Amino acid sequence: MKLTPNQIQQLYKFTRQHYVEYYDVQTELVDHLANDIEQIWIEQPNLSFEQVRDIAFKKFGVFGFMDVVEERTKVLSKKYWKLVWYIFKQFFNIPHILISITIFLVLFTSFKIFPAKWLFVSIGISSMFVIGIRLYFLNKEKKKRFKESNKKWMFEEYVFNLGGSIGFINLFLQVTNLSPLAISNTVIIIASITLTSLFLLIYIITFILPSKIEEILIKQYPEYKLV
Repeated sequence: MKLTPNQIQQLYKFTRQHYVEYYDVQTELVDHLANDIEQIWIEQPNLSFEQVRDIAFKKFGVFGFMDVVEERTKVLSKKYWKLVWYIFKQFFNIPHILISITIFLVLFTSFKIFPAKWLFVSIGISSMFVIGIRLYFLNKEKKKRFKESNKKWMFEEYVFNLGGSIGFINLFLQVTNLSPLAISNTVIIIASITLTSLFLLIYIITFILPSKIEEILIKQYPEYKLV
């Protein structure tokens, strides 16, 4: 027995009731449930839709769909950082390398002119301010997109939340506050390289990836165009 369109929609509702908010994960679970339900109906055709649905759901174990959501999160996290790394490498190829060199030289010169500690503090405060403002607008954009489509996509959420990297960036900037007022030339070079990489990373996750969200979702989800 094949599921009707109405029963498919009931499965979507069922996944939402079990705290699965992302449409892509819902679709994956609905496909899985539908296949199990149809197989159970072949063996036990007298059971109702609700009965076979509950039997199929029990196969997910005591944590229900949460294990699937967690596994999906891990997979998308790896894809996200692979994408970040791909874009990051472009800044060390011609002509993008000029941008990286310019940032490095500006930082190196600044360390020569200003006390290291205050430079680190200034960079930290400025970076977090920029990220905070950007997150504010990204959150508005996320709400707007949800209002228009009434659907959430896990990878979209990951991109708009900057890959969950804010904690790491904040920790790094907090550690720099412990730096002394003056540092050696070797440390200046290392700090300039590290901060150049950090600036590029921040730029990629806060500006480049969110601006490519449509392109990313179309590549990530074949069904995105159909929704």
